[in-house]
Amino acid sequence: MINKIFSRLEWQPTHATLIAGVVVLLGFGLSEISWAFLSLAALGTFGPGILRELGILNDQDEFQRRADRQAGYHAFLTAGLFTFLLVTYLRSGDRNVEEPEVAVSLILAILWFTWFLSSLLSYWGPQKTVSRVLYGFGWVWLVFNIVGNLTDPIALIMQSLVAMPFFLLAYVAKRWPQIAGVVLIAVSAFFFYFFHLYEIFGPNPLEKGRGMVIILFMGPLLVSGIILLRNRVVEDES
Repeated sequence: MINKIFSRLEWQPTHATLIAGVVVLLGFGLSEISWAFLSLAALGTFGPGILRELGILNDQDEFQRRADRQAGYHAFLTAGLFTFLLVTYLRSGDRNVEEPEVAVSLILAILWFTWFLSSLLSYWGPQKTVSRVLYGFGWVWLVFNIVGNLTDPIALIMQSLVAMPFFLLAYVAKRWPQIAGVVLIAVSAFFFYFFHLYEIFGPNPLEKGRGMVIILFMGPLLVSGIILLRNRVVEDES
């Protein structure tokens, strides 16, 4: 059953990758009890890669190794650049950082998000990746609203409708990628303004979880739009 699902997704993860994924989810889930369990997420995220580099684990073919290393390099570039900018900001004036763990969490979020998206692009290509990311957004939002509004049918229906644009854009991304790309960038700009995320450039950029919202919510939408438009430019040049 699981093999059929992965086959339809055109993704063949190794057993080590599947186990690592379960460990990561377990680590994040148990962190609600104690942050010490977050070490499990670190073990699942980096453990298989370390074992492969040491030659202890040999479960990937050449394409998978190349995709993993490319994703790792992309993660290094984005997380490294962000870290330098963050250190520059903190050291360029009298900054009052009340929760330094927030800054560290942002670095980890950028590192993981970049690696994950780059890996998906290697396996699926631009259009399938964007489409499936949008489907994922839609399903997460739909399930979240269903669980949170079980006692209020009207609120359940109204708030669940918010998931519909994600499903629609996922379909459009496969048929008309340029249109979907423009819409995704426009939606990202709207969210950036509507949720006052521009305040990240103010005196207290790390407050109210702005950075995490940008990386994990607005980031995938903006990057997906750029990917679709860039893919069109590459096709035209070809």
